[in-house]
Amino acid sequence: MSARRERIELSATRDGDEIVLAAPDVGRFTAALPKGSALAPGMVAGTLHRLGRAVDLVVPAGAAGAVVSDAPAAVMAPVGFGDALYRLDPAGAALHAIDDAGAGGDLDAAATVLRADQSGRVWHSPAPGDPPFCGPGDALTEGSPVCLIEVMKTFSTVPYRSAGGLPERATVVRWIATDGADVQAGDPLLAVERA
Repeated sequence: MSARRERIELSATRDGDEIVLAAPDVGRFTAALPKGSALAPGMVAGTLHRLGRAVDLVVPAGAAGAVVSDAPAAVMAPVGFGDALYRLDPAGAALHAIDDAGAGGDLDAAATVLRADQSGRVWHSPAPGDPPFCGPGDALTEGSPVCLIEVMKTFSTVPYRSAGGLPERATVVRWIATDGADVQAGDPLLAVERA
């Protein structure tokens, strides 16, 4: 596989009780996380396409919380330097914190995180227009298909595996990686809890 994609940190400022994560450069912002997603330092929070190159946007140290802003309406939203991309509620971090240091971080008292086993683009459905492999409330068992990861037009099915602290039987809590988002190996894909 090719070298790891370039990463740059979002800029973070305080605005009252919220943290604002802003674009570090001009370009087109894509793979935005939906409202309610949890962000923690070191996580990839979207992609910025600039000068023909895709760059991962990383949450800086000291910035964590639940996204309280809506995602852009456009898939490739034009942004300028310093434009606000996310507004975070730091208090939401306690309810939706993700442990970015190791497998399985907590989303709440009972939830754990299924992580990507390889880098690529995540697809929730087997084909455009098809229903997703799984969604909130669905049961997962060993080998259940969860999503696809695309690498250079090659699609690999990601099965559910009860490894790294994940239970043998689980229920999907919510998606963390949005459909069509680029992920790195080890990035969180899905929050689950013991069934």
